Order: sequence, then structure tokens, then C-alpha cells
Amino acid sequence: MTAYKEGSIGALRSRIAAELAELDSPRLEADLILAHHAGKDRSWVHAHADDPAPAELVRSALETCARRAAREPLQYILGVCDFDGLPVSVGPGCLVPRPETELLVECASSVFDGTSFLDWGTGTGCIALALLNRFPASRAVMVEKNPASIACARGNLEKFGFSARARIVESETPEDVPPCNVSLVVSNPPYIPSAVIDGLMPEVSRWEPRLALDGGKDGLSPYAGLFALASRVLCDGGHLCVEYGGNEQTASLRSLAPEAFHEKELLRDIAGHDRVLCWQFSRD
Repeated sequence: MTAYKEGSIGALRSRIAAELAELDSPRLEADLILAHHAGKDRSWVHAHADDPAPAELVRSALETCARRAAREPLQYILGVCDFDGLPVSVGPGCLVPRPETELLVECASSVFDGTSFLDWGTGTGCIALALLNRFPASRAVMVEKNPASIACARGNLEKFGFSARARIVESETPEDVPPCNVSLVVSNPPYIPSAVIDGLMPEVSRWEPRLALDGGKDGLSPYAGLFALASRVLCDGGHLCVEYGGNEQTASLRSLAPEAFHEKELLRDIAGHDRVLCWQFSRD
């Protein structure tokens, strides 16, 4: 690691990275912490590495470092997460948006006609926000049961000026979603098998809401209800796009699809794992 003079921003960056050495990307996280508290971007941190670190930056960055070392998700600490180019607000009690979910947005965007869509289990609203941003004439029905997530999603709609184009529906299951008519249903439902959750990294198992993670014994509990919901609300020729837990779930998930749903696309994540399936719905 490069040696910087004592008291510099670079030295502070090195100290934070050393404190976070057990994480996968300590230097990246050090950059993000410093950039956030300086109100700058990562390039600024590197360009000003030899500058003296202001006392307030040292104090706030080290406080954040201590929380992160305790494995609190950085997104909760900073209150924001980049998703599809948008700085989505996120807080405790909400599922942290994941890079692989951007693949779901890509899939949905490739089949969406730009009219109206339903996002089941919207969480922070990240998927709906991305689609509303990409399709300026679109409208969204955002379904969620977690009060913390509903508050967060509502705040994000206001933040980006999308409130007039979206309706948030509080719902416990796909079965109790009120009638509507959309051309796309998109969902990142809970898909982790119940027995697996406690063994996940501490950021997930200790901090993120279990109701947004737990997909039942095989991780597929929500999907039958999602097919039933899509059958009720999709227009003829509309699409259902879902994220799921990977290769071991693909065959079982395909077997749940009713005859009216015709598989259109399977997308794999950057690691080569099955991650997103898309079907087209036909009423004939």
C-alpha cells in the first residue's frame, strides 16, 4: 500500500482500508467512505491524497469505518446506494439493492412497452425507479408489505420526482393485490432457502430484513403466487420478469410456469449463474 505523509487524506484512506482488511474490497470501501463525507467523488479522493485531512473528515470517516468494521452494511451507514445510475436512498429495515438486480432491470427494459408495470416486493423501489427513469411516459404500481420499505420507496419517489407516476400498494401476498392492468410484472422476491440465511455474510444475516430474503424451504415459495398475480393483471402479450436464486432453482421455477406463460429469455449474472427468467403471457 502506498505510504502517505501523516495526517493526509491518503494516510487516512490507508488507515480505513487497514481497519476493513477483512472485507472483500477494503480500498474501494475506504474511497466510498471518504468521498461520501467529503461530498466529492472517488477521483477526488485520489487526486487529493497528499492534502491534509480536515479534522471533521477524519472524525466522520473513522466513525463510519468503525460501524462498517462491525459489518453494518455501508449502504445503511451512508444512506444511499447507486442503482442503475440513480443514487437510491436506503436504510435499515430495507433490502439493499444488488448489482445483479440491475440485470432484472435490463431484462424488463428489453420487453417493456413503456406503458404501465407492477413491481411486486418493491423494497426501496429501486427497480421501479429505474424503469420510471428509463421510460418517461410509464406508470408504476409498487407493491410492498414492509413498513420500512414502503416509507423508503415513497421517499425515493419524491426524491426523483416520480410520485405522480406511481402508486404504492401495501400488500401481504400476491393474492391480495387489488385489480389493475399492466403490460409488465417485475419482481425480485425473497428467494433464499430458509435454512441458508443464517450462514450468509453478516451484512445480510444480521442486518437485512428476513422477510425480504426468506423464500421458504426451497427458496421458491413466492413464485406460484407471482404467476397467479401476473395472470390476473397482465394484458395479453405482457411479460413477467423475475430474479431468482441461481442454477439449482431454474428447473423447479420453470416447472411452476402455467401453460399461458411462454419462456422468452434467461439471463445469467457476471459469475455465470442463472439469475433472471422472463415469460410472455398469452390469454389464448
